[in-house]
Amino acid sequence: MIPRSYQLIPVGEDAFEFEVMIYRDALSDRQPLLVLHSIEFPAAPSATFCEFMWQNGYQVIFVRRSGYGRSSPLPKTLIKDKPIKTGATAIAEAAMLRALITRLGLSNVVILAVGSANPVVFRLAQIASEIEFSVFVNPMFNQEVWSVFTPAWFRTMLKQTIASKAGLHIATQGMKLLIRREPIEFYKHILQKNPGDLEYVDRNEADYYEAGALALNTDPSLVYYDARMCLSHDPLLKDNFFDGINAAILIGENTADRWRVEMEKEAARLNLQMMYAPRGDIFCAYVSPETVIETIALKTKSRALT
Repeated sequence: MIPRSYQLIPVGEDAFEFEVMIYRDALSDRQPLLVLHSIEFPAAPSATFCEFMWQNGYQVIFVRRSGYGRSSPLPKTLIKDKPIKTGATAIAEAAMLRALITRLGLSNVVILAVGSANPVVFRLAQIASEIEFSVFVNPMFNQEVWSVFTPAWFRTMLKQTIASKAGLHIATQGMKLLIRREPIEFYKHILQKNPGDLEYVDRNEADYYEAGALALNTDPSLVYYDARMCLSHDPLLKDNFFDGINAAILIGENTADRWRVEMEKEAARLNLQMMYAPRGDIFCAYVSPETVIETIALKTKSRALT
């Protein structure tokens, strides 16, 4: 299997760097599939996923977001309550990602945003004309779905994370303790209700050990930023927010009923098409790459309608 090696890519004028995995190491003439990770799994999609995309005409470019791994953190002034609540932090991160797209010389980009990366990618899609199509995987728009987070201790941890600094400290320390003991079991406990996700973990254990090691070194303020952007109301997401943007939502068919119903309501409100992966939930995109291809194919239909 072809290895997925990382490199540091500088952007801007202030020595800011992103840690990037370009599948097969060098940029090719295939259409770029830019993948942005969620808070719980800052590791690249599997080599199997990347090769599947390659064989279907896409080159995976995975980016470790600001503050994860060796990627430069955002300025401390932006990782505070006020700029996070107003969306300024997410806009700043989107601007840095736009700079990365420019630095790499990418065009006709398909972007795959997973979980908590979505609020940043919503904003990136508005400012980056290089993005041809966006796939929002398991996004949190403005639906109320606390009950779907399982097990109960994980739901409590998420609520503590955004409630207060004390709650954030307790939640992140508890999470890191669990990961330090056994990262694979930590992930499996969260994914226990979905066989597709569990199978993906079993096939890619090294990636989950890597993700666990990165989580142990993730600053609590970054956890707060990511969690709050996903789990709190986002005033930017008005009914017409995605007008003129080619995009679709991808979720797993086996996701919780409450999540699916609320997601479908938000998709209708925002005029976004829904796609359903037959396998996987949190990792449905990686587990069901053929559905990712089907979702990307919607861009042709979207263009025809505009």
